Amino acid sequence: MANLVLTRPVGQSMRLAELLGQRVPDLHLIHLPLLSIVPNEKLEDSQKLKKLVEQADLAIFVSPNAIECGMRLLQTAWPKSVAIAVVGGGSAEALDRREIAIANGYHVYFPKNPANWDSEGLWRELNRVESDWRGKKILFLRGAGGREWLSEQFLSHGAQITQFETYRRVPLSKEAAAWQSLKKASPGQSACLLTSSEAVHHFAHYLKEQKDWGSDWLTLAKIICSHPRIVESAKNEGFKKVELCSPGDDNLVFASQNWFNSLAN
Repeated sequence: MANLVLTRPVGQSMRLAELLGQRVPDLHLIHLPLLSIVPNEKLEDSQKLKKLVEQADLAIFVSPNAIECGMRLLQTAWPKSVAIAVVGGGSAEALDRREIAIANGYHVYFPKNPANWDSEGLWRELNRVESDWRGKKILFLRGAGGREWLSEQFLSHGAQITQFETYRRVPLSKEAAAWQSLKKASPGQSACLLTSSEAVHHFAHYLKEQKDWGSDWLTLAKIICSHPRIVESAKNEGFKKVELCSPGDDNLVFASQNWFNSLAN
């Protein structure tokens, strides 16, 4: 039996699982949410966020999680006077679900080409519409930790940066029942979809602790990653069969389908 391991947080693999069920129905899906999302629900932070949004020239949501948790914490409609920037299509869709879109009078920026769905791509996109960042107030809405490259670009160009944590990520417990599904599966007949370097690190750390079966997953399982940085992380952690695919659910499904078809050859 061919297994595909979905590693996104609970609730964020639903559309992906539906697409896989339609296009590759013979794949057995294993749900292994390597990270859980814990929203910031502090009342004092809600008030603080409202003031920061009112003062901002541009708000950057670093992920769909930042949007969902940030809007929930804000508890009010997003002001159309404050522009929003997001890294990729998943975040743009999260905004669309809240009817925050250019068609509705909002200023929303993101790279249109999936190949540019990263911090570097967003930086290039923003510099097409603004060339002078001096004194501009940039609000980053994000989880705890994460990459600092984009904020460093704004700082080096004279902008004022505020980082605001709308959620935190919690690794899957080592006692979680989901690990048993992985243990029972054959790594040589399995592929794993990994869409964050933090998830890669947690996954590898757990496998290395499983002396009787973990090493087979590091060496035999196909690891499909949605960004070159995630590929690099996976290789550095010791995964041997690592493959790059473009970001987005459709591309993850396409890569999974290609892998599944290769098993029959």
